[in-house]
Amino acid sequence: MPRKSKAQIKSEAKQVIEEFVEQTIKEKEEAQAERVPGMTLHGVKTSWRRSDVDKAFPICSFIPDETIPVTYNGVRYQLLSGIECLVPTIIRDIYNDRRRRIRETDKLLKSSNVFIERGVGGLPQEP
Repeated sequence: MPRKSKAQIKSEAKQVIEEFVEQTIKEKEEAQAERVPGMTLHGVKTSWRRSDVDKAFPICSFIPDETIPVTYNGVRYQLLSGIECLVPTIIRDIYNDRRRRIRETDKLLKSSNVFIERGVGGLPQEP
């Protein structure tokens, strides 16, 4: 087997690197085209974006009773008390579910004669 010169080795190495770069760029472009939030692609989990959540669920309008951040799959929406929000239905549903659970817990505590002041140190709650 004949020995290769340094120029041949450099040329072959350069060719291998160029092929690797081209393949990596092609895989990245394919990954962007195939992008599905939450899916693992080439060993990397695809994270959710606000645009993904907005596409996945219909947009609805509602007015929250409290200021609170609501997060779905790492995407955060800030809801402001008394201000109409245009958000995906999943955000409204998460907010309403939280409010329902608080009401149920309050009823359970009240029936057990346990009283907890909400917002201690803040402004008093309206009746």
